[in-house]
Amino acid sequence: MTEDLTRYVDDPVGFVADVLGEAGMPYSKQVEMLEAVVEHRRVSVVGANGCGKDWAAARAILWWIETRPESKVVVTGPTQRQVEEIVWQEMREAFAVAEERLGGKMLASKYRIDEKRFAIGFSTNKACNIQGFHSPNLLVVVTEAHAMPQDHIDAIKRLHPNRLLLVGNAMTLEGEFYESHNSRRARYHRIKISAYDTPNFTGESGGVPGMITPEDAEELALDWSEDHPSYVAGVLAEFPNAQEDSLVGRDAVEHAMERGAVVPAEAGTSQPGDLGGEIPASAGMTGQPNPDPNEPVYLGVDVGRFGADKSAICVRQGQRVHSLTSFSRMDTMRLVYEIIRTREETGAEAIFVDEGGLGGGVIDRLRELGEPVYGVHFGGRAPHRTRFFNTRSEIFWEVRMLLNDGLMVLPPDEELAGQLVSLRYDVSSSGQVRLEGKREMRKRGLPSPDKADALALAFLKPPSFGIWTGTEPFLDDDLPLSRRLPRPQYGIGYELPRPSLSEPPETGAGPGSAPPADAPGDSGSPPAPRIQVWW
Repeated sequence: MTEDLTRYVDDPVGFVADVLGEAGMPYSKQVEMLEAVVEHRRVSVVGANGCGKDWAAARAILWWIETRPESKVVVTGPTQRQVEEIVWQEMREAFAVAEERLGGKMLASKYRIDEKRFAIGFSTNKACNIQGFHSPNLLVVVTEAHAMPQDHIDAIKRLHPNRLLLVGNAMTLEGEFYESHNSRRARYHRIKISAYDTPNFTGESGGVPGMITPEDAEELALDWSEDHPSYVAGVLAEFPNAQEDSLVGRDAVEHAMERGAVVPAEAGTSQPGDLGGEIPASAGMTGQPNPDPNEPVYLGVDVGRFGADKSAICVRQGQRVHSLTSFSRMDTMRLVYEIIRTREETGAEAIFVDEGGLGGGVIDRLRELGEPVYGVHFGGRAPHRTRFFNTRSEIFWEVRMLLNDGLMVLPPDEELAGQLVSLRYDVSSSGQVRLEGKREMRKRGLPSPDKADALALAFLKPPSFGIWTGTEPFLDDDLPLSRRLPRPQYGIGYELPRPSLSEPPETGAGPGSAPPADAPGDSGSPPAPRIQVWW
């Protein structure tokens, strides 16, 4: 006979113990999970493999449905197997021992009390299918949340759930689940369940069959090593610094941002933002150490327009990024205005713009207005084409080197950090480095890395740090600076703009000098900028 279980509305642990008790008792971390759903609107649980997080999620679902009127639960994940064979199987086992006390009917992927009170589980490849589930008591549970595309998570948020529970492993460095433990951690109550927190390690409850054991962890350490990303994620429940194919690790990015923290300048020294003139606060300049005021300033611009993509402007002087600003839903003419305003405020002497897509129109308008703008074809042939798949791959590899060597200073910006850490690369059989393209990133549910692209564009111009030789692949790029072999001092760059577009170009020999005005094909107009090697 079914019971009125509303007395457990704020006591999921009591519900599990009293109503579902014969199906097993929760250990301390599972208790923490259950209680967190009572107290917090958003809960994110990162756990080791085999730590019992889906066991607790399944019981939270039954508790929610049985104790609230007009309650609904949506359970989703990246695969139908995960929903039906893991979460629903845990629900079926709990339901089997308490069926007479519960009010619903258990189906393959649905638990139904009536038309206004049910739990449904499904997986979908279209975010638009996650809609129409509304209730004053709506709980959404996302299993394997680390593998859920961001557009699916965004669709879930549009349901305005009363509670959102994310459950997953530390197997990715991107997406909502990762960010819920990093840049968006203030919006979530976070729980970490390491293998060392589970009963087979702590001895709590005398151990639990089927959970990860010390022997399992020892074998995985021998298979992978204790600092391998798979061990760090699967056993320690910690997000690794980097995946094996990550362009740059989180530590390198965070250290660059720590170097960009603002500190008071000593008396008599130049103040942050001293770029040869007074810089308005709106320019967003950051502090320490102050750059050499004689170093030129460069702008990198990535052009979006409407939709999910944003436009971004990066201001760079020497190794320091002073500001990185993004704009949503901005038309190209307004972006041109923002670029010119930033160039005037900072005294930048060159503007590098990605000319793909909408960038060509921005470049044309800036040239028409006499601005020192240079078009960059990210998808074009790399200067060192035997080593890099395209220009974008080569530019970002230099960004990677500057970050890994501690030579770049960034302003604190979690959005930028997330974009840099999410970049991936591979290496072809011929040794070419290829950075993952934006289309591939979108397939993984990631937005366009607008700020990261603007940053890379801003670093097109030297100073060079002797990173490239242009001959051997990789060499000793990953060694500390002190252990690297001497190499020629050149890198990627662009010709400097002329001091005035109305003045005749200077003549001279040597790499990087402008051609004479009477050179073949010259009509007296400024030559188109070209990519070159800086010696």
